[in-house]
Amino acid sequence: MRWRKVPAHSATPHSMTRFALLAVALVLAACSPKADKPVTAFDGFVDDATREIVADSPELATRAGLGPDIAGVGFKARLDDRSGVAADRRRTMALRLDAQLRGFDREDLEDDEQVTFDVLEAQFRAAAGGAIFTYGRFDEESFSPYVLNQLDSAFLTLPDFLDTRHDVKTLLDARDYVGRLGLVGPAIDAETERARLDVPSGVTPPDFVIDRTLVALDGLIGTAPSSLTYITALRRKLEGVVGPLAPQAPLPPGAAAPAAPKQNPVELTRARELLAQAETIVATKIQPAHARAAAFLRSIRAGAPHDAGIGRLRNGAAYYNAALAQQTTTALTPEEIHAIGLRQVQSLLGELDGALRVQGLTEGPAGQRLSVFSADPRHQYPATDEGRAQLIADVNARVQGILARAPEWFGTLPKANLEVRRVPLMLEASQSGAYYESPSLDGAQPGIYYINLRDMAQMTKIDLPTQDFHEAVPGHHFQIALAQEQENLPLLRRITGFNAFAEGWGLYAEQLVDEMGLYQNDAIGRIGFLRWRLWRAARLVVDTGLHSKGWSREQAIAYLLEVTGDNPAVVVSEVERYAVWPGQACGYEIGRIEIERLREKAQRGLGPKFDLKKFHDVVLLNGSVPLPVLERQVDAWISRGR
Repeated sequence: MRWRKVPAHSATPHSMTRFALLAVALVLAACSPKADKPVTAFDGFVDDATREIVADSPELATRAGLGPDIAGVGFKARLDDRSGVAADRRRTMALRLDAQLRGFDREDLEDDEQVTFDVLEAQFRAAAGGAIFTYGRFDEESFSPYVLNQLDSAFLTLPDFLDTRHDVKTLLDARDYVGRLGLVGPAIDAETERARLDVPSGVTPPDFVIDRTLVALDGLIGTAPSSLTYITALRRKLEGVVGPLAPQAPLPPGAAAPAAPKQNPVELTRARELLAQAETIVATKIQPAHARAAAFLRSIRAGAPHDAGIGRLRNGAAYYNAALAQQTTTALTPEEIHAIGLRQVQSLLGELDGALRVQGLTEGPAGQRLSVFSADPRHQYPATDEGRAQLIADVNARVQGILARAPEWFGTLPKANLEVRRVPLMLEASQSGAYYESPSLDGAQPGIYYINLRDMAQMTKIDLPTQDFHEAVPGHHFQIALAQEQENLPLLRRITGFNAFAEGWGLYAEQLVDEMGLYQNDAIGRIGFLRWRLWRAARLVVDTGLHSKGWSREQAIAYLLEVTGDNPAVVVSEVERYAVWPGQACGYEIGRIEIERLREKAQRGLGPKFDLKKFHDVVLLNGSVPLPVLERQVDAWISRGR
């Protein structure tokens, strides 16, 4: 499964991330009955639901590294159905699964089944809460109001999916890649049609979302097919199978010819045919679909609203409440979350004031001083190839440093490898600063920490360390990889994801690094850590401000600029993200607050018996869970340890 997380401040898309309900798709083989346990009705329900959901998402099956025995024959040549009919079918399925689960009496289940029931209940209830709204995007991952947007529409996600998740180890795999490529144009058209059908109901993206989406589409339309990720990725993958596709360039007179790689001429010819076929598909099917999506957006641009919040939409307030419930796994109201954010902002501004004074910045609001601090060339990497290479090298060094210290804080470390990569060039304009993608369950794919290097002014030495700790180690990579590696757990609990748990852990990981003294000799990096904390608190204020209190885009931008002093481009990108993904940004700080509260609760309850390593095992080795379920797990650990 893909762990595309949405970012921490602009730094993640993502995370992005994004964890989301996409995970529920695999969910359920989780509860396959054990050999020594008779099959129950609950086992049967879980197994049937698993197969139904996995069959609906060949992309999920590919991300998770499943085989045809589970995902069905031929799934590697198919994409998810993005039509309106399919979206309605998923809504119906979500409502039905929720109702069927409620037909079981939790108290009749065994202990391990009760935990599975609790996790499924949260997943299915959240999905059912979104399924009652008949507009926008809805799938097993999440729901959001605008099908065409600048963040997660098919024209953006599918190139990345084919590049990073579709393995090509044989020419048959390459044939499947081309088969999927033939379905990309129809997928884009299906989303365009769904967006068109939403317009009469008043569901039109804000004008600034349309503008940002058009920039991305126009960039793709204006790029030669051979230079698009679809083709560059396939060429790279094919050359990994058959060797160089292009004839060798003529040698200068007198030059010795290098040893030529041994190539099978039949395979080479077939590989070239597949590449030519792919280029034809991109030129005649995919780029025209891009053009049709762009033409539709231009046709509605003049009448598009400027309001950023979803309160203007039909049942917008109820939609936002459902989104918050899904993204935070709590019953907190917009008013309560807004108030929490305001309190946290004021507290963090006070702490930042002291840290900035130590650096000689004493005049003006903290946000203004942070802006001056960030602009100092000493804290920036050069916007050159050398500067980008140095940034990646520094990140890798920091990751290795944390891995060396991690046994001091964790009883269990992940086995999966982690790679640091640059965000693909074609995605740079549309993506935030960073995101993490999970390893595949079969071990074929490592965890990947993506960093966006489009604007080096956004990747300062102030903020980058904390971003690394959040996205990579001990943040998302530890949490996700460890969950997947717990083979004693049902598959469900290894792959299911909850935004508040995942992003809350990411923030807790940042805090842990600070508590363990890694900023003792890095006052600059600690200011970055505090600013990231400030960002997450400010997100609570802005997200609820936009969607519950009628804030405008400009009001939200002005607030974040004043409070955080961050790069204006970052602030604008973040606010426009919140407009598209209501509630998602609230999961971060709400989750962190709860994990910290539970640690304090365990420290009080266990006294001298409290062990930080064991606490982390309790949190991480039980998979991603809703926050109320996490509290029950911690409570049980406290009771056992007394």
